Amino acid sequence: MMKKLPLTLCAAMVCAGAFAQIDDDDELETEQSGVSFSAGGDVSSAYVWRGNLLVNGFNFQPYLEFYAGCLTLGMWNCTEANGKLKEFDLYTSVTAGQVTFTLTDYFSQEDAGASDRPLYGDYHAHTTPHTFEFSVDWESNFGLDASMNLLFYGADKKWWLDEEDPDYEKNAYGTYFELGYTADVKSVAFRPCVGMVFNQSTWYGDGTGTHKGFNVVNIGVKASKDVKITDHFSLPVYAVFGYNPQADDVAALVGISVGF
Repeated sequence: MMKKLPLTLCAAMVCAGAFAQIDDDDELETEQSGVSFSAGGDVSSAYVWRGNLLVNGFNFQPYLEFYAGCLTLGMWNCTEANGKLKEFDLYTSVTAGQVTFTLTDYFSQEDAGASDRPLYGDYHAHTTPHTFEFSVDWESNFGLDASMNLLFYGADKKWWLDEEDPDYEKNAYGTYFELGYTADVKSVAFRPCVGMVFNQSTWYGDGTGTHKGFNVVNIGVKASKDVKITDHFSLPVYAVFGYNPQADDVAALVGISVGF
């Protein structure tokens, strides 16, 4: 958690600098209008992350976000339909124009039993179940988007090596790049994308880290549409189809979103 603090403080200082330029008469009203919350979640038939099928079955994905100017603080969770927690993430984002910088703390319980359940408060470099990531996302005005994501601390180790190897517990620094494009076709938003990795990592591809160097791990398309239920209510639904060339595997899912 301490690794989130520098970015959060910098973001707060940047946003505070922006608010400091507001006239005194308008300061309270502007600050109130610039601070907000949102919450919601998805119900999905599967959970696919960057080409990896992490949950093969129905799951719930709630989220909560706090906004203050250019700063966003949020949490996201994935829980299987049987009630078993799979993932719990915290993140901090700063947006400047079309670019967003994000620091994410991933926490995954995977399939551990009660006796070997990972401890959330464990942030030791060699034993932590957390993984920290720094991301840069860019969105254009014409549908194109791109992101670069670097895993820099935690449970992204070189576990494909022999345990006696001195590099076994060193960070793999998994790096993922994705390029996508969103286009509306008859009120349906289509977003094809391609994602690739530049080095070995147990987080991507076939999940073993045996593939070295550059690999394409995610080719997919997402279709989204707001389905009108009543004159005052529409339900966002989406479908995702993907192929992971490195793992030579396919995945598909359908989901609905709710929020307030």
